Amino acid sequence: MKKLTFLTILSIIILISSCTSVSIYLPAVTGNDIAYLPKPMASDSIKTKNYVSGGIAGLTLPYSTGNLDMGFVNFSRAHTFENLNIAYGAFGYAGLTSYYNNNTKNTTATATADFDGKGFIGGGLRSSIGFYDASGNTEFRIISWENVLSFEGGGYADFRKKMNALQHPDIVSSTKTTLFTTGGATEIIFHAKKKYANQYALKAFYGFTPGLKNSLQTPYNDYSTRGGAFNFSFYFKLNKFFGILDAGTNRGFSSKFSLGYAF
Repeated sequence: MKKLTFLTILSIIILISSCTSVSIYLPAVTGNDIAYLPKPMASDSIKTKNYVSGGIAGLTLPYSTGNLDMGFVNFSRAHTFENLNIAYGAFGYAGLTSYYNNNTKNTTATATADFDGKGFIGGGLRSSIGFYDASGNTEFRIISWENVLSFEGGGYADFRKKMNALQHPDIVSSTKTTLFTTGGATEIIFHAKKKYANQYALKAFYGFTPGLKNSLQTPYNDYSTRGGAFNFSFYFKLNKFFGILDAGTNRGFSSKFSLGYAF
């Protein structure tokens, strides 16, 4: 019985010691760099439009390391031709970091104690080009090529570099402050039968961010970074006002809600 008790206790100790959580720090705009770019439908009388919007977004880091909350301002311009549409624009963002749960702060390593309240600011460029086929009040945007180039600065970027330099086995921190995300998307959009200006769309995107995976691999931790960037969007437009809900994942979970005006 004593032998059994000793083995049981030893097994529990080994199990507990092997369950150490890892702190993972991603670039601030990861996942939220991809966003829905509105485009006129073929049924619209005006085939070139400008779109301005503002929104709020969040990023939950892997293993509940922490949260990043931010605000966005966006401007884009779009053109619709016969079976082809193009959109391009710019955006800016700023925000702060916070613990995932303020009652149980991540204490994987004492060095992460100053994660809370780190500011960040940045901006970027977006583009989209795709082919569509219209049928009745519905438009099938069969395939589009989406690209985003973004930049980041501020205290959180400095913090990530500091964490990376520690070479701690329980900390994985990317030092990237420039991200390029690219991929393909498919979308279906339709308008109300009597009000062409009222439009609704669903869109799915899948792509990747070159260099992000490598920036999260260190000789001190075997953290796996499988998968790419996935984003799902819901778009609605009522006359000249519109809203966009984006949600996705690119290592962490991201979400964004925007309201805007088209002219």
